[in-house]
Amino acid sequence: MENKKQNWHPITMLPMFATMISGQLEEAKNQYENLLQARSKPYVLNDEIVERVIKVFSEQLDFICLYENQISKWHDEEPLTTKLESDLAKSQMQLQELRTVIPNILALADELKNGTIEKVMGKSDFELGMEFFKK
Repeated sequence: MENKKQNWHPITMLPMFATMISGQLEEAKNQYENLLQARSKPYVLNDEIVERVIKVFSEQLDFICLYENQISKWHDEEPLTTKLESDLAKSQMQLQELRTVIPNILALADELKNGTIEKVMGKSDFELGMEFFKK
């Protein structure tokens, strides 16, 4: 991410952060499952879809460190109740999971971009035939 100044938020924003993080994790898991299903037939995707997935999840990956910085700041500067401590720990675990899922999405999208409908339609009959017999 570019060198942007991070905006710090009060601990009262934790519920919003927690909702955003859990929502991103759920969406990332769903997207990964969808891409896995397309792996055997990448031609169901077009270039625009794959490029959008790469753009969106690259941006989300950049934001993980901002979330982590905010959580660390809350840990260091706020008196935490047991509930707040538990909520922060849950969000940290979800961020760790996002750090795994998002690179997997990006790797799979990178793989699939070579087999989109535009790529298949741009091949000659000979190229398509040779690919068929290689399988």
